[in-house]
Amino acid sequence: MPAAVMLILIGFGYAFEAGKITAQPGTLALAAAAAFVLPMALLLVAAKEREGFAKRFRGFKPRFIPFVLFMGITLALMCFLINWAIANLFGAGYNVQHMPLSGEGFPVWQLIIASVIIPAVCEELFFRGALMPALEGESFYAAMVVSALSFAMMHGDMSNFFGPLAAGLMYGYMTYITGSVWSAVIAHGINNALTFFIGFMLEKYSVIGLWEYFLVGVTVMFFIFLYISLGMLERLIERGRVPRIRRSAVMQTAQQIFFSPGVWVLAVIFMAKVIYL
Repeated sequence: MPAAVMLILIGFGYAFEAGKITAQPGTLALAAAAAFVLPMALLLVAAKEREGFAKRFRGFKPRFIPFVLFMGITLALMCFLINWAIANLFGAGYNVQHMPLSGEGFPVWQLIIASVIIPAVCEELFFRGALMPALEGESFYAAMVVSALSFAMMHGDMSNFFGPLAAGLMYGYMTYITGSVWSAVIAHGINNALTFFIGFMLEKYSVIGLWEYFLVGVTVMFFIFLYISLGMLERLIERGRVPRIRRSAVMQTAQQIFFSPGVWVLAVIFMAKVIYL
């Protein structure tokens, strides 16, 4: 199913670039929904009878709200710093991921819905709401890693791979401990909102040399929010409010990750997109 989703996204990307579909907030939102919702529904139908399948579509308890919000901000800052470091490691400047919109002058609320809310909801419902529980019958760790790898490869770009991979692992853990995929949706939405804000700030104030100060500020904020988030998680664990993850054999987990045909099919599509598209 992740491979099917990526092929659908590549098809929409080609249609937008070729001008066959006008790239506007509404069509981009519909494309995201079409790419994720149908495969998610098929995956849920196919996996709902599997042993160990856990439905996590209900809301989470209020006691997790502070942790989800602070960890969401922490992960958003972390993704930015990882992607910036990777871009500079390979000698390329950091570029904010933009939507391929046609024309200008779209209302901000439409851009927020299309680039912040819809992707967060659709992607997390698929990866953490359907794919991860469909795989975790034998090993939750393997399911969490496979869903994170699939999530990272879905971005189709090596410069934007390691940040989503790290965030995807944490989104999976947050979904597990809160018992709800909506914690991951909120954290993912915060990440998208930060990316949207960075793009706005850099375009509007780049002429005054904002970048160096912005980078220092993001680094300082990351360590502050990381400290607070880990402290919140520690208190939740000490109070027995975080469920323990069922242990699984290391070799069994590794086999489930690296000998999954779906992972390799997706990896081939990902490399083809990186090299040729």
